[in-house]
Amino acid sequence: MTLTFDVDTEAGAAVVHPVGRLDLSTYAQFRDGLLKFALAEPLAVVVVLDDGFEVATRAVMSVFTTVWMRVSEWPGVPLLLVGASREHRRLLDEGGAGTFVRHFPSVREAIADARRRPDRRRDETWLPASPVSALMARRFVRDTCARWHLHDVLEDALLVVTELVENAVDHARSAPHLRLELRDRALAIAVRDDAAAPPVRRAPGPRPGGRGVALVAKVSRVWGHTPWPAGGKVVWAVLDAGG
Repeated sequence: MTLTFDVDTEAGAAVVHPVGRLDLSTYAQFRDGLLKFALAEPLAVVVVLDDGFEVATRAVMSVFTTVWMRVSEWPGVPLLLVGASREHRRLLDEGGAGTFVRHFPSVREAIADARRRPDRRRDETWLPASPVSALMARRFVRDTCARWHLHDVLEDALLVVTELVENAVDHARSAPHLRLELRDRALAIAVRDDAAAPPVRRAPGPRPGGRGVALVAKVSRVWGHTPWPAGGKVVWAVLDAGG
């Protein structure tokens, strides 16, 4: 059995109506579908649970917590649920989606909640597939952190962006896309490349970026990699940006 998704855009949010049965055989398909909607970076992903959506057991509702954990740090898109039928409302009220995923009586109320989230700042740039990319990335980070008054996090941000960009150029053979985003006292650094293979730990080298992803993990609050729908991946890290 397969699941399908009917998707509308409302006030900048992706409003998703799943159709079908969520069970162990469709769990991965459902999870990956919701993750893909979040990668498009709408205001929020609002999942409407109505009579066209069936849940095999309460346990498979953990898929919403799994997706929430994956997208809450990057790309930072809220996942919100709407119980449109009496049975789904009861399931959500009893904690069927866990304690972290918020649920609402209507799509309108879910979108209103998403609009109350903290303001976000974003800047991005394309870099060449060249050894000079790391230098350009560091300059971009310095300039952006200065504009956003992020002096305390600058050194860690320079370390992270050097590693991620050099990996994209040297190992993914790509012209990377770099994005910085500031939200809720956290600075997210994301580098997109053309290779699907995940980043790997490597021995330190002589260049500033040769210290490996282990150091990225050490200075970051959280980091990870996510497949990009059009191919390749995004490697991202989130740093605490203080007040």
